[in-house]
Amino acid sequence: MTEIVFEITQPKDKESGSKDIALTDGFIDALFSISEKIHTSEKFRTRSNGVGRLVWHVTEADIMLMVTLHVCFNSEGKLENVSRHQIYKKLYELYEDPCCDDQFYIAFEKFVRLGLIQEKLSGITSEFSLTNFINPDTNKISRLVVVNPFVFSKGFTDLPISAQKLVFDLLRKQGNEKEKEVFYWLNKDKGILKQLHKKHVYELKNILHLLSTTTIHHQKPLIKSWNIEARRGTTSPKLTVIVNEAYTSKYMPGTQYRDVLQGKKTYRRVIRHLKNLLSKNLIGEFEYLNDGNDFYQLVRLLRGKSYKYMVYVIEKIRELYEKNRMFPINIMEFIRDEMRHKGMVTYLEIAKQTGVYKFICPRKLDENRLYEFAAAASMFSQREFTKLCLASVRSLEGSYTRPPAFSLYDYNQSNELQYYLDVVTMRNHAFSLRKCPDKYKELEIQALIRLENEYETRAVREWMINKIEMLPAWTTIPDVPLDFKLEHHILTKEHTA
Repeated sequence: MTEIVFEITQPKDKESGSKDIALTDGFIDALFSISEKIHTSEKFRTRSNGVGRLVWHVTEADIMLMVTLHVCFNSEGKLENVSRHQIYKKLYELYEDPCCDDQFYIAFEKFVRLGLIQEKLSGITSEFSLTNFINPDTNKISRLVVVNPFVFSKGFTDLPISAQKLVFDLLRKQGNEKEKEVFYWLNKDKGILKQLHKKHVYELKNILHLLSTTTIHHQKPLIKSWNIEARRGTTSPKLTVIVNEAYTSKYMPGTQYRDVLQGKKTYRRVIRHLKNLLSKNLIGEFEYLNDGNDFYQLVRLLRGKSYKYMVYVIEKIRELYEKNRMFPINIMEFIRDEMRHKGMVTYLEIAKQTGVYKFICPRKLDENRLYEFAAAASMFSQREFTKLCLASVRSLEGSYTRPPAFSLYDYNQSNELQYYLDVVTMRNHAFSLRKCPDKYKELEIQALIRLENEYETRAVREWMINKIEMLPAWTTIPDVPLDFKLEHHILTKEHTA
C-alpha cells in the first residue's frame, strides 16, 4: 500500500464505529509476534497484590487496545497530555461490547512493558508514542491496513482470539485489492499455524468453517471462500482464502481515519497564575528572561503546587530582584534552593502534625538532623509522606517511648507543702490519672503561694483536687537508641507491610 502521512485533529461524533480504521502493518505484526513465546510462562503484575498475567499471550483486550490506539493517536503515533483513562473511554465508545477497565489497564501495562508503547514524562508534558508505527527508513508512517468497522461489533469480538487474529492477518495481506486470494503455506513449525498456536490442519479448518458461517453485517459470512490444497511431494499444503468484500475497505486518499484525543492543558492554570503574580510584584519582565526559558522552567517546577506556594516563590524572586535591581544569571538555581527550603519546612510541619516530629532529634535540637530527615522525606509526595507518618505513629509509640512518670515520686516538687497538705495523696491522684508531671509541679508551687497568702488549708486542698482533674494528660517521651534515625523507620514502609 502507499505510504502516506496525514494529520487528523477534527473530533468525531459518537458514531465512531461507522468509520474505517487505519492500522499500521508493523504494529499488527509486532503485537501478534509476541505469542511466539507463548510457551514461556513469564508473568507480570499490575498491582502488588494482583493476579499474575501471562506476558506472551495476545488477549481480546490487547486487540481492542491495538485498534483503539490507532483511532485516537495522531499520524506520528503520538499522544500528548492524555491519561490512560481517556484512552479507555474512547475504547468504551468504540466497541459494542468493550472489555472492562481492569482488562484494559492490564493490556496497556503489557504494551508498555513490551515496548509497544513508550511513555515520556517531561516537566509539564507527558507523551505516549507507539513503536512499530513510523518506518525508521523513510521517517513516514508504516504500511497502512484499512480495516472495516465491523471489528467493533459484538459479533466479531465474541469470536475466539485465534479467529480474530486470522481476520486481521487476512486484511493486512489483502491490502487494497478486493476479492484478492490470500494464500498461506501450512507448515506447523512456522507461518499461520504457528501464529494461531495450531499444530494440526484440522484445527485451522475449524476456524475457517466458523468464519465462513459467521455473519456480522449484510447477512454475509466473513470469509467468502477457502480451499486447502493437499501436500504435493515435499511442498506443504496450501491455504487460499477470499474475504467477503462486504467486510473489506480500501485506502482512500484524503480520508480522515483518526480521531486524535485532545490532551488536557493542565499547565495553563499555572501560567495564568504566575503571570498575574509577576505583574502584581512588578517583575513582569521575568516572563521574558532568557528568551522565556526561565519562565517555562518555573512553570514546570510549580506544576501541581498550590497558589499559596506560588505566592511564596514569586515573593522570593521579587526580594532577590530588589536587592540587586536585576535578575542574577543563576536565578533558577536560587529558585530551586528556595523551593527546597520551603519544601523541607513543609515536611517538618507534616511531621509535627502527625506526631512523629519528637522522634527526629529527641535529645537536643539539631538543625542538621532536622534537614537530613526532611531531605529523605522529600523523596515522597506530601500526601504519601503524611500517610507514612500516620501509619508509623502507633509502632513508634509502642516501641520507642517511655512514660514521663513511673511513680508518684516523679511528681515531687515542694517539700514544704507536706507540712500543710497530704501531698502524697495529691501526687498519687495525679499519677493515677496520668496527668502531666510538669503541669502538676506548677500546681504545687501555686498551692504553696496560696498557703503563704493565708488561704485556708482546706480551701487550698479542694482547689488542688479540682485543678488536678483539669490538668492535661501526660505525653510519652521518646526513648530511642543513640543511632536511631526516624526516616529509616517510617520511610522504608517496612512497618506497613
